[in-house]
Amino acid sequence: MSYHGSNDNHTFRVNVRLHRFGTNFSGSFPDLSRPEPIGFYSVNESREFQDNAKNSSFLRLPHPSKMPLDLNAGIKNVQRKSVDPDYLDIYHICQYIYNHQEHLRTSSTGRMELLADFVTLRGVLRQIMCTPYQRNRDYRLMATCLNGTTYISKVETSEQRIESQQMTRHQQDMCSWGFKFEQYCTTPQPDRSPVTCTPVNESKEFACVYRTKLNGLCLIYGAEMDCIKSDVYVDLNDPEQLRLAEFIELKTSAYKMTQKQQHTFDNYKSLNWWSQSFLVGIDTIIAGLRDDNGLVHDIKEYSVRELYRHKPWSPAAMTTFLSNFLHELKSLMHRIKDSNAVVIIDYKAGRNKIQYSVRRGPDVKPILPEWYRQMMQDSQY
Repeated sequence: MSYHGSNDNHTFRVNVRLHRFGTNFSGSFPDLSRPEPIGFYSVNESREFQDNAKNSSFLRLPHPSKMPLDLNAGIKNVQRKSVDPDYLDIYHICQYIYNHQEHLRTSSTGRMELLADFVTLRGVLRQIMCTPYQRNRDYRLMATCLNGTTYISKVETSEQRIESQQMTRHQQDMCSWGFKFEQYCTTPQPDRSPVTCTPVNESKEFACVYRTKLNGLCLIYGAEMDCIKSDVYVDLNDPEQLRLAEFIELKTSAYKMTQKQQHTFDNYKSLNWWSQSFLVGIDTIIAGLRDDNGLVHDIKEYSVRELYRHKPWSPAAMTTFLSNFLHELKSLMHRIKDSNAVVIIDYKAGRNKIQYSVRRGPDVKPILPEWYRQMMQDSQY
């Protein structure tokens, strides 16, 4: 099979139905090191990269007397995030690497190399991990290889774009409830109370950059982080304090779940929560339990280590699938041997398969910015 100049679809050689809900998974848990934070960055209200921890925050839970929390408070003035251009997430990671070239080394050919097999975002890894149990939603990933490292970005499918465009005002408000809950529970300084009277700006982010090893593969990925649990200020510029920082994930969920809601939580929401936190070493998820009107009546703490118990899905199966997927993608990129090629990876839930196509030429939008390629002194394989 020739990959050069081919736009045909081929099938990715992975078993997307590695495990079925409610059955025993016979495989062992893959060899995975604990994710290590190696850096951080912020994203401002204009969705621009900032090489600092300006948007980091600390956990400060509201007193029970403040209940219920109204997640609709100030929602008419919420500053919603605009649709990001394709690959903005990878651009931010590239900017971090550009600013912190201690993560690079010079190869024998004089090119700059990153000590990683893959660079991506946590959301991409989570999406891949959940594939064996994802029956209803397709996804699309884009990948390219530069100097031995494969970069993966997620893009909207046409169906997802239409779905976003057709959201009702109530659906948009419900998406904003999570941001408002974060505002109720976080503060820039651990000795100050949260400020909840200002409009929520959904464009601002704080992200950490993590490194881990999975079955011989080195991964570097960015992840948006909600807050740090600490009564004293944590200086994230100190590598030791960054490594020891206890990050907390904040969520909202249904209050007094119906049987149907409990089923959805057990089968789908919980595995997304688990994989998202597991990938960055988070041990605790704090959820605001809300009713259908956006009122939080209680706050519940979930242990990530206990979250998978008595669930029909398997953490070992999810992590095994991630390993299988990444090893197959690395092998594919090695066969392609073209740093200008873009590989489009499509998961089709209804077909139980993952397909890919290889695109080249001037009409293909590059995943990586040109200034990053120049820094890496790109050359032909």
